[in-house]
Amino acid sequence: MTSPEMKPWLQVSSLHPDVLSPSFSEDVFALDLGPLADGNPNVPPVYRDPAEFFRATYMTAGLRSLLGDVLARLDGTSGNRVLKLVTPFGGGKSHTLAALLHAARGRDYLDGIPDGSAFAHPQHPRVAVFDGQFFDASVGKEMLSGGGRASTMWGWIASSLGGPALYDKVRLQDETRVAPGGDVILEMLKDGPNLILLDEVLNYLISAGGVQVHDTNLRLETLTFLERLTVAVSNTRTTVLVYSLQSSKRESLEHAGLLGMLDHLAARKEQSREPVEKDEILQVIQRRLLARPPTMIETSAAANAFQEVLVRMRRGYAGEGAPQYQADEEGILLHDRIRLSYPFHPALIDIMRERWSAIPDFQRTRGALRFLAACLRSAHSEGGSRVLLGPGDVPLHDAEVRLAFFKEVGQQSDFQAVLEHDLLGANARARRIDDRRARESPTEVGKRPASRVATAILMYSFGGLRRQGSSTGEFLPPGVSEAELLSACVAPDLDSTTIQACLKELRESCLYLHYDGVRYAFKKDPNVTLLIEQEAEAIGRDQTLVRSRVELILAEHLAGRAGVILWPANSKEVPDGLAVFQVAYLPLDFPSKGKGAQEAIARDLMDNYGGNPRKYRNGLGLAIPSKEQVEGILRSTTYLIATEQVRNASKRHNLTPDQLEQLKERNATEQTAIESATLRLYADIWLPAGSGAIEKITCTNRPLRTTFDSRRHALVHERMLELLTGPISPTIFASIVPSKLSDLFNLGTGSPPRLFLKVSDVVDGFFGIPGFPRLVSGEVIRTAIARGVVEGHFGVLSGPEPGIGSDQRVMVSPDRVALSRPLRQEEIELEGTYLIHPTAIPQNPTEAATTPEPVGGGGGQAPSAGAPSHDSPVTGVSMAQQNHVDLAFSANRDELYAAWGAIANLADLAGKVDLVVKATSSTGLDKRKLENGVLEPLREANLIE
Repeated sequence: MTSPEMKPWLQVSSLHPDVLSPSFSEDVFALDLGPLADGNPNVPPVYRDPAEFFRATYMTAGLRSLLGDVLARLDGTSGNRVLKLVTPFGGGKSHTLAALLHAARGRDYLDGIPDGSAFAHPQHPRVAVFDGQFFDASVGKEMLSGGGRASTMWGWIASSLGGPALYDKVRLQDETRVAPGGDVILEMLKDGPNLILLDEVLNYLISAGGVQVHDTNLRLETLTFLERLTVAVSNTRTTVLVYSLQSSKRESLEHAGLLGMLDHLAARKEQSREPVEKDEILQVIQRRLLARPPTMIETSAAANAFQEVLVRMRRGYAGEGAPQYQADEEGILLHDRIRLSYPFHPALIDIMRERWSAIPDFQRTRGALRFLAACLRSAHSEGGSRVLLGPGDVPLHDAEVRLAFFKEVGQQSDFQAVLEHDLLGANARARRIDDRRARESPTEVGKRPASRVATAILMYSFGGLRRQGSSTGEFLPPGVSEAELLSACVAPDLDSTTIQACLKELRESCLYLHYDGVRYAFKKDPNVTLLIEQEAEAIGRDQTLVRSRVELILAEHLAGRAGVILWPANSKEVPDGLAVFQVAYLPLDFPSKGKGAQEAIARDLMDNYGGNPRKYRNGLGLAIPSKEQVEGILRSTTYLIATEQVRNASKRHNLTPDQLEQLKERNATEQTAIESATLRLYADIWLPAGSGAIEKITCTNRPLRTTFDSRRHALVHERMLELLTGPISPTIFASIVPSKLSDLFNLGTGSPPRLFLKVSDVVDGFFGIPGFPRLVSGEVIRTAIARGVVEGHFGVLSGPEPGIGSDQRVMVSPDRVALSRPLRQEEIELEGTYLIHPTAIPQNPTEAATTPEPVGGGGGQAPSAGAPSHDSPVTGVSMAQQNHVDLAFSANRDELYAAWGAIANLADLAGKVDLVVKATSSTGLDKRKLENGVLEPLREANLIE
């Protein structure tokens, strides 16, 4: 059997006609008991018509039990006669009282609901409804049965139960506003069955306190009546009193004492009932807003999908054992709750039930229905929806939804700046994050993850959870933890990694998003980000400070490195004639110039050195800054300076420790962004090519190892060299084979053949002729020459330019030409040195008689290593034999460094050298420095014991 397809909720659910009505008004959810009982035609039909009322009512276990008990007691069976409704969020006290009213007036309507026929059938119960919100304490209310106005609660109840005849029994007490005695009340109730429903009693008592009655007031007389009424009801057989009070002292505001007094008066006889318990509210809302409840098959796809993503996320963060089991349990619970709350994500209902209920002005069920109906209407009018309507899917862009939302949470105009700057404005932070993510990844289009996360945070930014283990009046501050936010927002199209990435960006960029180390919340007061934005705006009006700071940053990364020219203003600032490959890093304004202007500047730098043609054109590259990275480094530097300025003015801004910590984090973020932008700032390098062309090499999208040094400084030039000398398509070479020198400069070829070659011409050729291999430095040529001598490709001669004899050999002593022997690079001068083709090297007479000519030309046997030449006598050297060398010399620190390379070369030749070091000091050797600086390093190298 295949799994059902997961569809948007709008394709699964059909909305209630009230929700879709063109004349929809939030009043459709405003059920007031008094007008309903009075038969007011303006009460919506869904409440006024008993059949429609019960069809739209979800019969909770509590409501079913309450109906059963009340009807049974009215029918004369035993049971509690005084019942108090306990109605936390979603309890719907007015709805519950209305159900009792309809059941008493029209018992047969209950037969239309499942198992409704099982309820008792009391015979013609009398009903009295007192709604304190619609009863004026000063002038009373016109009696429905005629006969004038009732002035008090007892007058109204009497007239409602028995008309003018019963009212006459309490007329005197009503007109004088003095509470009747218990015997009079029993007389009122003797012709039952009677159902007395009291609503908004506290509201009435507040006003009654201002009505003087002899030496007391109407409030105290009413309290006396209520106490006597509960006693009288408990002494009847077929009378039931059901009343509701505000469910907490928070709701009664400054009248908490009065609420407690009223509650205490009735406490002896009443029994508390809670018509809606736990998750039954999910189905109450579902039944009221949908034309029909969705089937389990219709909701299973969404429930399964959300269960899967939640379990996967929880397991990803959980360890082994119990946490894995807990993840599975959470997934099962979410699955079951989605089926009850569909199309709403349970988290959205929980926000209203657990958090918004702490807001004094929030109207519980009525407010929740108004807000959710606005969300449903918005999705229906737009013709699209997600799989569920969760905290992040509330369509705040809809004016009707915004109005309903802010009305329920008691805020409106104060949050316009929050919406404009962070959520909904054309340049809002959340929108900018979503737009950027969509540009970078096509799979993100339409998902709007940052906006969804920000919207969810806004939903959690009002009210607060009741503090666990505390009294009912203590609540945690508004806001949501990251774990709660992940649970509320994770969805089949939104994974936890994306949520966390967006949350980080929102925290860093939003102006009104606050984070206290535990909870995220939007507040009407700006966070430090706004202070930074204001400073950045002022700094941005004059970029001089920013550019100066960027110059210092780049100088720190680039200045002082060999071959680096930073921001040359003209070609004279780029040196010429240096045997090293140079990179000129062009100024930050270069990308803003047109293409023609850019190439003109580049050619001038490549071709000229001031007023003269550039000699070493092949030894120069131009690093081109990226426009995007220039903007990034300027922006981040602006914010870095702004952050520093805000921190320096922390006392003036009265910054809290949390805000100072945010500044510290923001400072680190901007510094990291600057380093990253600096590393990628120079994205291209331009090189001179043949015929005046420019070779352009792109550095981006190439995996390079070089990034930052130990101080977190971006290794910009090192990265550039790695790019140019890397193993994949190198452009500049750090080595070259000796034969390349011979081939490129025709050594030994031509007509007549070229028998010797100036090394300076070789250097000029490599660094001056575009098209020749580009070399890192002249050291590459020295290395190639030293290797070429050892391998016999050519000899090396220092001194004046040699002449050529009739035998086509250079006219110098053979001992002056180094060939087929090791040659130190420092012996090779780039000026005054020649490469001699082997056939042009003269031979010693004795060697010529015994040594055959090498194939392809002449060339004598090189003197043995260490043998002194005629022009360079060696002092302090004792030559015992050709395979043994003894050296003895005294040296200070600097001389020792100079000699160490020679000793290392000798170790290469012999495989190993024996060193005897003697040191004497007339003032004595520091034992600690001797031990730590000399002996210990030698021990670590296993050179001494």
